[in-house]
Amino acid sequence: MIKNTSIQSANKSLGAVFALSAAALNATIGIISILLMNTGLKSNDIAFFKTLIAFLLLTVLLSKTPIRQQHRDVATLEFNNPTLKRVMVAVAVCAFLGIFTLFVFETQAYQYGNPANVVVILMATATISATLFGALLLKNKITINTIVGVLLAVVGIFVISWSSEVNLQLVIFASLAGSGYGVFSVLMQRFGLKGGIYLTKYLLLFGSLFLFIPFMVTFDSISIGYQAVLGLLGLAIFPTILGFYCTTSALKHLPASKVQVVELSEPLFAMLFAWVILHEVATMRFWIGGALVIFGILAISDVFRKKAI
Repeated sequence: MIKNTSIQSANKSLGAVFALSAAALNATIGIISILLMNTGLKSNDIAFFKTLIAFLLLTVLLSKTPIRQQHRDVATLEFNNPTLKRVMVAVAVCAFLGIFTLFVFETQAYQYGNPANVVVILMATATISATLFGALLLKNKITINTIVGVLLAVVGIFVISWSSEVNLQLVIFASLAGSGYGVFSVLMQRFGLKGGIYLTKYLLLFGSLFLFIPFMVTFDSISIGYQAVLGLLGLAIFPTILGFYCTTSALKHLPASKVQVVELSEPLFAMLFAWVILHEVATMRFWIGGALVIFGILAISDVFRKKAI
């Protein structure tokens, strides 16, 4: 009993580390995206190119691994002995929700107001949708710790990021983006998909195909200099490849709802980067909100639950 409890505790800790790493990596999106938009690239251009570049980089990196082995490592064998076609359909559905839906609606939301408001609504709805759909599709129990943790973390995010003026269209688009991302994390577990580098590659493949559509719809002449190339490589490597790798790996060890709550720590990392790179000083509101987020993560991770001996 004690041994099993120790293993479970270690798995939870590892999942939390992966989720925190994903939050830190995703926190680089804002700074790099702003720099890229200053070079003249549109949001749809950035979303498509960073995903395509990430897929191509992984394809080259994994070129020596046999395709059959990559396919075997995408889904668990216990998942009703899935065929390759069934697995790829599952990956495509997850890519549509976790990459296409997230990137497209998030991009639309940025046109209607403060990016901080987009982030707070997106992250809050992702956490709520992951909790609700986890209960419906995965039969996850919604405990008191889960409810308290979600509420504390969401309130903390609102305290950090919320401003007075919010456009209704911003709320709609950001909510759609967050809901899609939350359901994506649940379906990853529902479909029995393994987290890791091989799954990340195929998610990026289908994500590139889906994102090619809005890219072509808004296509215009593009002039890409070395600064844009460096920025796209940065987005492809850090939040896209490594960020999705850490998120999918975290889902191997923690329920989707808990992964989403831990990833609510993203604004804390964003503020840290802003302090280091831009020399911005955190306000008292930030520290209060940050404390609420940390307590929420601790609560949902069962840190406050008494251990049975």
